[in-house]
Formats: sequence, structure tokens, C-alpha cells
Amino acid sequence: MVLKALLSLVLFVAGVLHLVRPELFNPAIPFGPKLLINYGSGLFEIILALSLWSRRLGDTAARGAALWFLILTPIHIYVCVLQIPMFGISDPVWTWLRTGFQAVLFFWALSLQDDGWIISQRWSDVLFLHYEVDAKTLQEKVPYPIDLFEGKAIVSIVPFVMGRIRFPFLPPVPGLSKLIELNLRTYVRVGGRPAVYFFTLDANHLPGVLIARSFFSLPYRWRRMKLNHQEKYTFESSSLKLSARVEDDLISSDFDRWCTERYALVTKWFRGDLMGIVEHQPWTLQRAQLLNLEDHFSKEYLALNKFIGATYAKNLDVRFRPFKMI
Repeated sequence: MVLKALLSLVLFVAGVLHLVRPELFNPAIPFGPKLLINYGSGLFEIILALSLWSRRLGDTAARGAALWFLILTPIHIYVCVLQIPMFGISDPVWTWLRTGFQAVLFFWALSLQDDGWIISQRWSDVLFLHYEVDAKTLQEKVPYPIDLFEGKAIVSIVPFVMGRIRFPFLPPVPGLSKLIELNLRTYVRVGGRPAVYFFTLDANHLPGVLIARSFFSLPYRWRRMKLNHQEKYTFESSSLKLSARVEDDLISSDFDRWCTERYALVTKWFRGDLMGIVEHQPWTLQRAQLLNLEDHFSKEYLALNKFIGATYAKNLDVRFRPFKMI
């Protein structure tokens, strides 16, 4: 509610300024009837600000605001490149910071949706390595009630490739839309919903790590890693090396469904808790055989006991809804 109120205020004040002080924005308008553009922009921003509070139009207004901030970004870049003073600010450092803030506004607006999505991805070459751990020790390390499978506490090591990363209104950006990830996760139940909790998520893509930490409050770390799947599946990072063989037969046991068919994740955010809803089709899993493992990765967090088994998924398309406070 507070975030909605603040963004609504930002839009409303900007809209009013466009109407009553259009000359403030004229330097940033490179062409066209400047007064008409100012009046149109002002009315549009006021409509967005008020529509955010509508039960029927709220999601549309949130997406519209995100698109609006995206459209304004080239204008901000134009102002920075030509060093045009705006609102008494001409220092390049501050003008570029103001331009970068458009990204914050973009994600801020998308986060106000109830049913829309904020990021989509394709997960490929996903390998699950499942372990049984001591339930009491695990609960001491996890800030949420752990979920048990037939009385057993489970932790999983999961390397995979994340690709086709994109945000609403934007295509995948070459060089910014693919990374390798390695995560250590366990299984919790929060508010009656089965969810995933991550001890850590390592990735080999620094911009992706910064975005995930800044906008999604997820415990990502930047690490170098390699993943190959030709004759056999191989993965290598500074703390984990493994090889596995993927078999052709499909599997769908109660345990595998319990581990994978979870459509929520939870994470800490300052003193609160965030839940993200994940939308995807059911997993198609293949049996995998672990051939070799050198694991210093999980030891940073807890001791793994009995190895339960490995499964593999070729591809899964996913969308994340905005994270919400629990």
C-alpha cells in the first residue's frame, strides 16, 4: 500500500507539473508541439496515478506506468548526452543517476500488479541432486517452517542454464539474457503454501546478480562456472564439480513431484518476508545417474547426509509474478 501510494504521488505530481509548469519540461522535448505534448503527458500521468487505486484497472495502470517509464528512458538519455539542464540540474553524474532511476520506477510499477508478470525465463539442462539432511539442524538454519517428505528433510543442489530472460515490453537483450546458475535449496511451507527457500544462488553473470539482489532480494553471488551437456552432463565452479549421465526414461514419482511442483519461493527482505509466485507447466523429468561429485559448495551452509537421487529436465518456461510481502 505504501509503495502504491508513493508511486501514485510521483505520477500525480509529475502530471500536475506538466499542466501548470510546462516550460520545465520543454528542454527535454526535441520535436513536435511542446505544449500539446506536455498537456497530454500530464493528463496521462494523472490518469495513471488515479487508476492505480482502481480494483478493475489497477493492474492495467501498473503495466501502463511501467511502459511509460520505459518510453521516457530515451528522453532522459537524450538529455544526458546533450547535457541539457533540467530542473536546475546539469551535472552529468546526477543526470545519469536520474536516468538510471527510470529502471527503479519501471520495476516499481510492475511490482504493483496482482496478476501480471515481472520477468520470464527459460530454464534448461536442469539437474536436481537431492539429499536427506538432519531436520533439526536444517530448521535451525532456515527462517521458515521446513516441509518434510514422509518425515524426511530434503536439500537439493541444482545447476542449470537460465536463458531467454526478459521483462515485460522488452525482448531478450543479447549478452544480458543468459546465465549459468547453481543454487542450494530446501523446501518450506509458508502460509499453507509449499515453497522453496534458497541458501544461495550462484550465477556467472554480474548484471543478473545485481538485478536479482537489488530488485528481488534474492541471495545471489557472482561466480565463474561452466556447464556442458553433450555425451554427459558436466558442471564446474570454484566450489563444485560434477558429472552425470542423463537417461532416456521419464519419471514422475511422488517424491519428484513434491520437490519440483512448487510454485512459490520465499526470501528475506530487510525485516520482512517476500513471496514470489512462479508460473509454469508441470516438470517433465528424466532419470539421471550421478557419476562424480566434488562438493565444497553445500558445506558452506550445512552437512548433507544420504544421497537420494538425481533427475534432469531439458527445458521449462517460467514467469514470475511480482514478489509480495507475506
